Amino acid sequence: MEKNKHFQYAALSLASALFFTLAWQPFYLFPLAFLGFVPIFMLERKIRKQEENSYAWLFVYAWLAFLLWNIGSVWWIWNASAGGAIAAYIINSLPMVLPILLFHGRNRLNGQINYAYFIACWLSVEYLQFHWDFAFPWLILGNVFSYVPILAQWFEFTGVLGGTLWILWVNTMADKMIQNWQLIPLNMRRQQVLNKVFLYLLAPMFLSLYLWNNLPIQATKKVDMVLVQPNFDPYSDKFGGISEADQLAEMLRLAATKVDAKVQYVVLPETALQGMLLENNLQAEPLIIQLKQFLAQYPHLVIIAGMDSYYEFSANEPHGFAARKFKNADAYYEAYNTALQINSYDSLQVYHKSKLVPGVEKMPYPQVFKFLEKFTIDLGGTAGSLGQDKESKIFTSYHKMGMAPIICYESVFPAFTASYVRKGADILCVITNDGWWGNTPGYRQHFDYSRLRAIENRRAIARTANTGVSGFIDRDGSIMQSSAYWEKDVLRAAVPIYLEETFYTKYGDWLSYIFLFIAFSDSLTLFLKRRQ
Repeated sequence: MEKNKHFQYAALSLASALFFTLAWQPFYLFPLAFLGFVPIFMLERKIRKQEENSYAWLFVYAWLAFLLWNIGSVWWIWNASAGGAIAAYIINSLPMVLPILLFHGRNRLNGQINYAYFIACWLSVEYLQFHWDFAFPWLILGNVFSYVPILAQWFEFTGVLGGTLWILWVNTMADKMIQNWQLIPLNMRRQQVLNKVFLYLLAPMFLSLYLWNNLPIQATKKVDMVLVQPNFDPYSDKFGGISEADQLAEMLRLAATKVDAKVQYVVLPETALQGMLLENNLQAEPLIIQLKQFLAQYPHLVIIAGMDSYYEFSANEPHGFAARKFKNADAYYEAYNTALQINSYDSLQVYHKSKLVPGVEKMPYPQVFKFLEKFTIDLGGTAGSLGQDKESKIFTSYHKMGMAPIICYESVFPAFTASYVRKGADILCVITNDGWWGNTPGYRQHFDYSRLRAIENRRAIARTANTGVSGFIDRDGSIMQSSAYWEKDVLRAAVPIYLEETFYTKYGDWLSYIFLFIAFSDSLTLFLKRRQ
């Protein structure tokens, strides 16, 4: 009997993991996400009724489900770092268990199921994934709609967390119907199912289709842009195999095949300029001089490029946790993952990546874990904690347009991306290097998440990758152009500029604030009742 019930627990745990994994790329079975929590709810009820030490067993089997989902959906991290992958699977899956345990505690205390409390707790944890130092918002539930943007058009009001709320709500309604199935008269069951399907599944889809077909006024003007995908292998060519000058020369050669007098912007990928450029005197750096020589042929052109750079602090200049000491000198410097804008008329503009990858570009909570910094993963450029800007920044030029220099990982943060638009971004430029994971779902997932950012802000996106997928995305998430994987390519498009700001752009994650309040107040009530 004991073995049989634990077999049931394991089966429900595996069913939940399977549903969520199949909903993600590369399987594309997104409807399964609407049922992914049903086995977890069934697991919670069984353990609540059968186990005295219910919290421990629920933790074990719920964590197993979320751990397997993480492994099944982002297994490709292993290709870059086995140790980093294991850490990501564990650290990302553990917070997912907390809403289940809180839900379980409330159910035990009150003797009745409170789905609204579970939804509030889960959305609160997802909000945490955007803001703590271990942030890894890759498996935010709403991201599952990234490859079906036609169903996510109302994200312009709610952001991606609106998709999470939809999935959670349908899951809870499905579980409630399963529990009450025997109480529904036989002649009403079919109608009940149809009503629920229409109300909770089809109605949001119809709303999205309506928005898709009724977008407001078209773009007032367009920007002629060129994207370069040089396709340097990050494990052999890019970081040591080919010289920095030769790499830049090849990117400029590719750009020149599409540049003419009408092109206004050329965008090069993340760390296009590398070799640790000194920001104290950028104008004298050989790669900057090389760019200026190219621009002399095209004086109308603006170039945005990724850059590997550092800043050297003067003798008594204050510095933070990310500062490093030179090996043979009593001086400090800070390294950056940088975006640069350069043209023939304006001064150089620099932005340092704000949202750094935990364990790769920064050590989380350096006040506590500074001693572990030597174990950070080296994925090219500079290993160890990087310096960062405290907020987003807009590039402007004599063209009188605002460009958002979004660097790689930053594109999976919805509210942070919206901050660029609030500051005047006309086009969202994403520069990245997605070659670390090989030919896996990783680079495709990363590309498609940008499609959600386009919908949330109703801005076109120009996305260029060293390897992976480069392309232009319109404000409805549709792909205007895209490159093939692992091929050199140059794309050119007239990218539309849209002027309106969406509700989400203006108010950000307002939805999460509501559910944070619900989760906090309900948890406080639960705590006080337990004390009594």
